Amino acid sequence: MHTTAEGERLRDAGMAAAEQAAGDDVAAIDLLIARAAATGKPFSANDIRAQIPDDARTAAIGARFAHARRRGVIEPIGYVTSTDPGTHAHQVRQWQGARR
Repeated sequence: MHTTAEGERLRDAGMAAAEQAAGDDVAAIDLLIARAAATGKPFSANDIRAQIPDDARTAAIGARFAHARRRGVIEPIGYVTSTDPGTHAHQVRQWQGARR
């Protein structure tokens, strides 16, 4: 069984690997998150995924949301039912631009 610190280290390593594999897609994802945050309207990762070209590596989306949260760009405001058929209507985090 992993400790909390070990779990966080593994999580961070996985996010870093996904970001590195995504290459130039990272900047595009960051821009889409910033634009969504600037509207002041709630959004989810599914809203961002819908705007990313099909050939983009989307594995980095979760890592980029975590990065935006740590930087104070976005804040969690609840959950919403996923619109992605692959998630079978599970709840996903809903975000909004951070109030500064």
